[in-house]
Amino acid sequence: MSQGATDTLINGSTIPLVTGDSYVLYQGYMLTLKSVSGDSAWLQLTENDKIVKSEVVAINGYFIYNKMNRTILSVKVENIYSGSPEQNLVSLYPVYQLIDYDMPLPHVTGIIPEDSKNPGNDSARVRIYTPKEPVIWALGIVFILFLFYFLRKLW
Repeated sequence: MSQGATDTLINGSTIPLVTGDSYVLYQGYMLTLKSVSGDSAWLQLTENDKIVKSEVVAINGYFIYNKMNRTILSVKVENIYSGSPEQNLVSLYPVYQLIDYDMPLPHVTGIIPEDSKNPGNDSARVRIYTPKEPVIWALGIVFILFLFYFLRKLW
């Protein structure tokens, strides 16, 4: 199956990771920053808690995971910001995740495209809107109004 825009789950986003942190990807994948040494980062990819790839990547290097001659994840180590030995920040950009057809398809109702190089964009994660979100907000507002009404009757 050819790789196209409809196969893309994450399209060029930025992911900041601190040493020891993990980023949950779609379809049971998780990317973890194990450690940093100088200008290299040790990245580990797991699929449903099973390590599928672990590699040390230098700044401007790529971490690419292929499965059955198909790219599933492509990550570039954009920069490394050194802090204390156990707290370093790694900026990953661009990050692309493509559908793994061996895994159940994710339920994505709508992804708002993110221009992660736009300085006005403060969000580093993809925003997913679900159909139930407006209902939850409406119920929350009704609940708060009910509480105000009830407390006002008590006083």
